[in-house]
Amino acid sequence: MKLNSLLGFLCLCLVAFTSCDKEEVVKASGSCSFKFDGKSFSANTSYGEAFDTTGIGKKVLMIQGLTGTLNSAIALMIVFPDDTLVTGTFTTAQHASIVFTNSVSGAEAYESTSATIKITSINSNYAEGTFDGILNNGETEKPLTDGTFKVNIN
Repeated sequence: MKLNSLLGFLCLCLVAFTSCDKEEVVKASGSCSFKFDGKSFSANTSYGEAFDTTGIGKKVLMIQGLTGTLNSAIALMIVFPDDTLVTGTFTTAQHASIVFTNSVSGAEAYESTSATIKITSINSNYAEGTFDGILNNGETEKPLTDGTFKVNIN
């Protein structure tokens, strides 16, 4: 009886360790954190969406996060140079942008005048990287720093 239990346990361990997928996957809610004008924010829910543009034949990655208080939101967007998702550093000049709002109503929205988004790991299911920039609401410029994200791509 002990031999059968031991064999069953070993088979279970074998299945558990050999059936793992090599592609990275983060928790369902993802993660995104950053500092805006010196204040720290962390998203409760973060995710990515990748889609093809119909007119210009390029791939677009959109990363969105709803912050801990559920009052603030952030969106990052990169238009890749062709129709593939690739690692690299993307700036405003290369069609990278950031939008942040302190209220979900969008009453106080800030858009990037300068943005840098660095993709350190990406595949069809997952993206990871860093970001920063200078954001403007039409009256005031404020820094966004220390941004990091790890998201599943839907």
